[in-house]
Amino acid sequence: MAYDRAIDIVRLAIRLQGTVSGLTLDDIQREFEISRSTAERLRNAVEELFGRLETVPTEEPKRRCRLRAPNLRQLISLSAEELAELPAAATVLDRAGLEERAGMLRRLEDKLRALLEPAALDGVAADLQVLTDAEELAMRPGPRSRLEDGLLATLRLAVRTGVVVAFDYASRATGQRTRRRAEPYGLIYGNRAFLVGRAEGGVEMRLWRLARMSAAEVTDEPFARDPAFDLERFTRRSFGTFHDLPVNVVLRFDSRVATDVAEFLFHPEQSMKRNEDGSTTVRFTASGVEEMCWHLVTWGTAVTVEQPARLRRRLTEMCTRLATHHGAVS
Repeated sequence: MAYDRAIDIVRLAIRLQGTVSGLTLDDIQREFEISRSTAERLRNAVEELFGRLETVPTEEPKRRCRLRAPNLRQLISLSAEELAELPAAATVLDRAGLEERAGMLRRLEDKLRALLEPAALDGVAADLQVLTDAEELAMRPGPRSRLEDGLLATLRLAVRTGVVVAFDYASRATGQRTRRRAEPYGLIYGNRAFLVGRAEGGVEMRLWRLARMSAAEVTDEPFARDPAFDLERFTRRSFGTFHDLPVNVVLRFDSRVATDVAEFLFHPEQSMKRNEDGSTTVRFTASGVEEMCWHLVTWGTAVTVEQPARLRRRLTEMCTRLATHHGAVS
């Protein structure tokens, strides 16, 4: 058996063991970037080595499989590089003001270390220390809002159990807090963290900024979740976290920043074209004109907004106001 194939068999076994909903052949093809026939052979090899796969009951026409093999644990190991990602990710969350999530990652690291055999732990400890000392995250300017202790846990419980959540919410304009009730659908993390849901009795989805929430509590009132709602699709409607009417955006970047643009993701569904003059045209559809302007300012004169006119006007207004303000300072 080829070495690479053996690694793939163990990787697939671990994936099948770690899933509750199971994997289809399409999932295996996509994750391992292999043909369907190879995916079938890989799945069959896992079954031959680790025991019969379970079929997960589902209404889908495609078969979903998972593995329940106690002996697989003996083949699972943790590297120093993998463990080092947890404290690094926790630091990112700390700097974003998400200490509760950072704490969860650090507790996860402790639990994973505790599961290792003493000899294995000794083996990775030295390498882990070297990596920790040799890698640091650059400070990224941006908002850092502290969240009330226990807020995330409360909101997650409400989302998971499908019940209405009540909370005090501070007005952006006055700071005055009023009691609100919402049907929670999910959480969005970016420069700021938001709860996504419907105001009780409302129709449209809206966002509540977590930094303005306090005294949150789950109620005993269930709500009927809309099965058609897709959080990922909802999030992709916007550039950042602002949601309004989507616009078709066309940006042209000068040739001098072509390399940087080629490596940049402006939107998950963007298209990018290199022009004959060396410039690059980027197209996508999204809402959040204000946040687009904040980002485009960082590209300076290297970018030209070709569409829409609304974005071009808002960017012009913003830059004019900045120039006037700073020009008046002696």
